[in-house]
Amino acid sequence: MTQASHERHNVTRPWNCVFAPPQPGKAARATSPTLVAMARSIEFDAERLIGQLNVLQKVQLPYAGNQALKELGFKMRGELAQYMADVFDNPVPFTLRSPRYAVDGLTLTVRISTDGAKGQDPARYLYPVSTEDGRGGKPAYITRFTKAVRGMGVVDSSYYAIPYLQGRGVRKNAYGNMTPGQYQQVLAGLKAENGRTGGKRGSSWRYFSVPDQRGSGRGRGGNLKPGIYRAKSNDLQMLFGYARKHPTVPAVFDFAGTVERKSQELLPSLLSKALARALG
Repeated sequence: MTQASHERHNVTRPWNCVFAPPQPGKAARATSPTLVAMARSIEFDAERLIGQLNVLQKVQLPYAGNQALKELGFKMRGELAQYMADVFDNPVPFTLRSPRYAVDGLTLTVRISTDGAKGQDPARYLYPVSTEDGRGGKPAYITRFTKAVRGMGVVDSSYYAIPYLQGRGVRKNAYGNMTPGQYQQVLAGLKAENGRTGGKRGSSWRYFSVPDQRGSGRGRGGNLKPGIYRAKSNDLQMLFGYARKHPTVPAVFDFAGTVERKSQELLPSLLSKALARALG
């Protein structure tokens, strides 16, 4: 995730290297597909996968291997989506659809999507929870909302806005997250000079931050905890809290390990069937 998603580091395996067509004048050698998962490659030896091959099978191996990798890539998307559903708490469809694959000859590349609005792509926000670099808890992804609040000058870079999901004023979607509309409403309120997004005083919510480093009387919250609030008449609701240290998240997403395990499980059968079809 992040740039590591696109790097290819050679990791030596006790198996053979990539598929290669027979060399003229040399004995045909059965080699097999390289699978690139996140930041490392996994190599498989065809004969160790499905047993010794005869001459006809070795001739058809490049074509059959390509077809097997296409099927493996398709299946891998489903396997990774199921794995995400198991390890993440109520993941959104955008996350579940993020596994991608591409087959180039005899190389299958499996990755997490880098498509997303304004840097909010799955490869970026899933990296902190990945086990890819071998570390435990890593700094959480800094959300667009936190970046926006900082960019407005409300708080400096030492503040991290975290939705107060148990608050009665928070509107949540089906996945338990604050709705995008409420994020935008809060930002609009913080941008407004009087903190209101519309309506008359007393009939509309006023949004404010404690603290608010823009000055001019903003951010005076008395004994309120640091956070972002909305108020109307005598009703005060906390919408966000502020953390002063970069939050960390546990590393629970073993992307490369899952790809490797599922490849070892699925590829032998797929390759055997692809060879059988190629030989007619």
